[in-house]
Amino acid sequence: MIETAYMLVKIDRSTPAEVARQVRRVPGVVEAAVTMGEVDVLAIARGESTKGLADIGHAVGRIEGVAKVSICVVVRP
Repeated sequence: MIETAYMLVKIDRSTPAEVARQVRRVPGVVEAAVTMGEVDVLAIARGESTKGLADIGHAVGRIEGVAKVSICVVVRP
């Protein structure tokens, strides 16, 4: 079963647009948008399992400029 998660990305001193572009390149990320508010980039990811989503989140966290990634797994669409 395909799992979906929202990923809330806070960045440090990098530009949000560049970080969003890098996030979109991570396999499993289907969308990433620059936002205003508590987070700088909001991404949607899909994976084969919750572990797969965690792996995607770790890959996003390794992007230069990313300070923190919070993963919110969808339990009911």
